[in-house]
Amino acid sequence: MVKNYVERKEFRFLENRKKFLIAALCVMCVGVLFNIFKGVRLDIKFTGGAMLKYSYSLDKTVSESDVSASDYLKLDKEKVAAIVKDAIQKASHITIARSATSEGGTKNTITVAVSGKESLTGDASTKLAEKLTESYPKVDFLLIESNSVDATTGGEFFAKCLVAVALAAVFMILYVALRFKKIGGMSAGVTAIIAIVHDCLIVYFTFVVFGFSIDDNFIAVLLTIIGYSINSTIIIYDRIRENRGIMGDKATYAELANRSLNETLGRTVNTNLTLLAAVLTVVIVAYVYDIRSIITFAVPMMAGVIAGTYSSMFISNSLWVTWREYRDAKLAEKKSASFSKSKKAKK
Repeated sequence: MVKNYVERKEFRFLENRKKFLIAALCVMCVGVLFNIFKGVRLDIKFTGGAMLKYSYSLDKTVSESDVSASDYLKLDKEKVAAIVKDAIQKASHITIARSATSEGGTKNTITVAVSGKESLTGDASTKLAEKLTESYPKVDFLLIESNSVDATTGGEFFAKCLVAVALAAVFMILYVALRFKKIGGMSAGVTAIIAIVHDCLIVYFTFVVFGFSIDDNFIAVLLTIIGYSINSTIIIYDRIRENRGIMGDKATYAELANRSLNETLGRTVNTNLTLLAAVLTVVIVAYVYDIRSIITFAVPMMAGVIAGTYSSMFISNSLWVTWREYRDAKLAEKKSASFSKSKKAKK
């Protein structure tokens, strides 16, 4: 239905390319402001530190008929942070979440992350569990995970992740440049990467705005969005290459890109709306069940899908048209200057 509607319309996208680029820059500026005033928090996997993860459930003395049973499981982050401070004498970041189990149920967990070079001893974890039980007598706490990450190791891991993303970008430029030689391969490759950078920044700013820690979910979302975005951009570039042969050299770059965008619009809208609906469903379910690990992946993923759709349709193509027009104008100036010099020389 959406595809049939857009196929009957002829949208003049390239006439508004400046507006599309300005809109993208405005969103970037808002993200930068959030980053400056709110800041970003790196997970201990990258900064180094210790992490204790407890599962918690109702004490066996609490009957299922107890109307206050659900209230006993409501933990307060600030209160828990104060308990941790009292037990181990260190500031911490508390994450209270509900995660899915392999049996199909859910499990309540509380994660205590402490930055620093010193690891937490077994006595500290035991003491903390006792303090939590004292404060929440109707709840049983069980230590299920204890990790220590060296700051150097975490920094190296983060650096390697960034290098992997950078290498992926370089190989994409080379691939697009070789595949689309007929429409200016290098310009197509570079503008595609600029669009991907836009998408990655949107994902990053989503983590900042929602207060999510930069962890392995961040890297996973980045790699997923990079692949998704470049695929959408390549489909449009492929249509531009085909239309160049159909429309000939007389067609301007704007006309060429505009027709290609209109011809792929139906597919793009249907595909992206389907994907967005699927991710949105995951987000809603994750929020209903308070599954933190899925929320920190699905919400940035949804933002990345929207950003990828926008960039593949409006940013990469607008920049490509601008690049090619600028290049042709410069070549025309050089030819004109060369012709003028040769004419003077003959005189």
